[in-house]
Amino acid sequence: MSRPPKAALARRVVRIVAVVLAGFSVVSSALILLACVVNDLRIDQDMGSATATVAEVTDRRAAVVFDAGDGHLVRPMTGVFYPVGLAEGQRVQVEFRRANPDLVRVSGRSWTLAVIPALSVPAVVVPLAALAYAAASPRVHQPSPRIAPADVR
Repeated sequence: MSRPPKAALARRVVRIVAVVLAGFSVVSSALILLACVVNDLRIDQDMGSATATVAEVTDRRAAVVFDAGDGHLVRPMTGVFYPVGLAEGQRVQVEFRRANPDLVRVSGRSWTLAVIPALSVPAVVVPLAALAYAAASPRVHQPSPRIAPADVR
């Protein structure tokens, strides 16, 4: 039994990697959105509300401090969900889960704000993976059949 040429093997590896990357980007984005929906549902089921102070804003999160009741100050480790447009020192209304005040979101915001950021990764990865897959396709690398010139009469 003969082994396929190295070029064919390399094309096969490129196609497999392209499919895996595209699939991973789609699945991870779907899971991110699912997590946002689940967290919002958990907050909605056992909701408390408070006025929070934005303590810190970084590229990835905004940390808030708020009173979850009975003078118990909470500063969630992961920050607040949907922190777009927050600035340090700002006071905002937040909604949190009473049973777990670390689940907190800015009041009036929901998982729908996560759709565009979550889908931005597969929007780039899937077309690039499709191009890589197509470029590594065996049909692209086969010589085209020669067409004989037509008989001239």
